[in-house]
Amino acid sequence: MDDLKNKIRSTAASSVHSEIIDGISQTSEYMPKPKKKKFEELYRRDTVWIENELKKRLDSAGAEGGRGEKTRILNEALRVYFGSK
Repeated sequence: MDDLKNKIRSTAASSVHSEIIDGISQTSEYMPKPKKKKFEELYRRDTVWIENELKKRLDSAGAEGGRGEKTRILNEALRVYFGSK
């Protein structure tokens, strides 16, 4: 990292680059932002059988709530069933 900073400083001594480089903290202090987990890392697909009437109600609620609403409803129902948040 220091080599890169020095290289940029030497090629553009009078430019704004050196000011930016001086503002960058040392490599050991630099902590990148944690990556946001992908949807597939947080959820698993599963196939289940649902009673016809419950499926109609779930589809209706999902259509009203928009994208992801069925997933939210099912996850919330399972949390209540298992007694966890």
